[in-house]
Amino acid sequence: MDQERLLAAVLLADVVGSTPLYERIGDDAALQQVSDCLGAMREIVARHGGDFIHSKGDDVLSLFKNPEAALRAVCQISRQLTEGPLSARIGLHFGAVIRTRGEVFGDAVNVTARLSTTANPGEVLISQSFCEALPAGSRSGLRLLDKMALKGKQELFDVYTLWSDDEARTQITSRGTIIDRHVAPPPQINLVIRYGDQLRSCRNNELVTIGRSPECDIVVQRPWVSRHHAAFTISNGKARLIERSSSGTFVSMGPDHEVFVRREDILLFGSGVISPGRRSSLGDAQILHYEIVSG
Repeated sequence: MDQERLLAAVLLADVVGSTPLYERIGDDAALQQVSDCLGAMREIVARHGGDFIHSKGDDVLSLFKNPEAALRAVCQISRQLTEGPLSARIGLHFGAVIRTRGEVFGDAVNVTARLSTTANPGEVLISQSFCEALPAGSRSGLRLLDKMALKGKQELFDVYTLWSDDEARTQITSRGTIIDRHVAPPPQINLVIRYGDQLRSCRNNELVTIGRSPECDIVVQRPWVSRHHAAFTISNGKARLIERSSSGTFVSMGPDHEVFVRREDILLFGSGVISPGRRSSLGDAQILHYEIVSG
């Protein structure tokens, strides 16, 4: 079986908005618009030297040997989709892939898919490795969005996006210097977590993991707790709980206000408790206390 291993930029654009379109204008007309949209994206990819791999459902997966060309293609796709009823969630990553039987495989493809899934409609999420693969002069069109946890990955990733037109207008040139008026340094905070006699502190860009596995920073040995249940993190001055379990987590940030989260992120404020897999009011609940303090 012939295999080709190569470094490439991987682009995945997933069209969204088709469901209401089918309801509004009917199956035949909506299918034509979606097909036209997918065809237009394939044309843009080809125009910029990309290699179309496949289209499954409403998405387009492509490879580019040149990261700058991939970025130009993404910018054109984003501009074109603002003109119609459809939009796309787009992921862009750079890494090693294996090409065989007309398909591509590897962690780089998986990361690109996770970026696309995480993106909001109309948004492009771009990995740190793609940003680093660009020449310095081509990075000015990107802005650091946040550190993110991607499903199936333990570490946090720097994720970038494209400057929007409104954001670009907030930048002014003064004697050749670019000044970003709306960027302020994030507040320095610290997150203190206590579970029984276990006490951990989480600072900016750190990750404190919770779960049944002995590899976790805070080990909760109960059968309803997943091996890698959740994690606390702080990025850009905001504290988050990253929930990735099958049983979910109950979060309380005030009296009589408990919310249930499962496989999603939630911002944390002040102080409160989390209870993995059980309501905190139950006798066998395992309670973790957290408090956000000034760093």
